[in-house]
Amino acid sequence: MSELTPPSPAAWTPRIIAFFCNWCTYTAADLAGVSRLKYASTTRVIRLMCSGRVDPQFILGRFPQGADGVLIGGCHPATVTTSRANYKMLRRFSAAQTPP
Repeated sequence: MSELTPPSPAAWTPRIIAFFCNWCTYTAADLAGVSRLKYASTTRVIRLMCSGRVDPQFILGRFPQGADGVLIGGCHPATVTTSRANYKMLRRFSAAQTPP
């Protein structure tokens, strides 16, 4: 009977779920694709109209489904398309973080 060995750290690649705002971050990711820039194939992008729409359940629900990390990209608070939405997302993100 053969024993299972864990993969070496060099072979491991993280699975990232990215929630991107339609107006800033998704547009930048789209431009990167058009410019033929490469990013990890293990990253899955979910396009939202605003990062303020990300619910903490969206974040926490990805980990049991196999995600190693979650990336949330949105507009800069000073140039936000929807007023106060990014501040709302920052509060939700802080609430969803696990303590150190």
